[in-house]
Amino acid sequence: MDYAGADNLEAMKEAKNYNSWLVEKVVNNMPAKAEKIIDFGAGNGCFAKEVEKQSNKRVVCIEPAENMQEHLQGLKKVKSLECLADNEADFIYSLNVLEHIEKDEEVLRLLWQKMKRGGVVLIYVPAFACLYSAMDKEVGHFRRYEKEDLLKKVRAAGFVVKNCRYEDFVGWFAAMLFKLVSKKSGRLSKKSVWFYDRFVFPLSRLADFLSQGRLFGKNLLLVAKKE
Repeated sequence: MDYAGADNLEAMKEAKNYNSWLVEKVVNNMPAKAEKIIDFGAGNGCFAKEVEKQSNKRVVCIEPAENMQEHLQGLKKVKSLECLADNEADFIYSLNVLEHIEKDEEVLRLLWQKMKRGGVVLIYVPAFACLYSAMDKEVGHFRRYEKEDLLKKVRAAGFVVKNCRYEDFVGWFAAMLFKLVSKKSGRLSKKSVWFYDRFVFPLSRLADFLSQGRLFGKNLLLVAKKE
């Protein structure tokens, strides 16, 4: 099985500010004494490598896509959650992955099963079904999440939600514009990603701070615990 969004992943390498911000979110929510850290849906490994650098901890990558394996050289990796023992993980993070999985509720239950008591999960997914565009279809998204739907599914899996907020306030408008003008092509261009990252995303972070993630945004960031 290959990942259909490889070209868009390559374009997203230009999003230096955005990627650094995501790594910061992961590291800041990682329990201080976490030993077994899982990157669920590691893709090309760019986040796992940076998380390892900033946390000085080893990350185990879970990535089933064959065309992503060559990018994971030097990283510890397994092909599925089933390769982990039950009650093994201290911290699991998943960045823009659950939307690719048709039976996401089953995966959430499996994440809970593989996590130790007191373990933490961080989930970052695209928000608002109204923003579903050619890009989502291009990369194999089954859905974009409504906040209440995500909360319901995570709680049903057994987790206790600690925080769930919208992120990338300005990105909501950019995603809607992309949907309206790019009705056929879902490809991201490196130039547009670079421009958004350098000039628009800093403004979006300010808007997120002022709104406290309560209004809306392009994505949802959820942190939950197995208690």
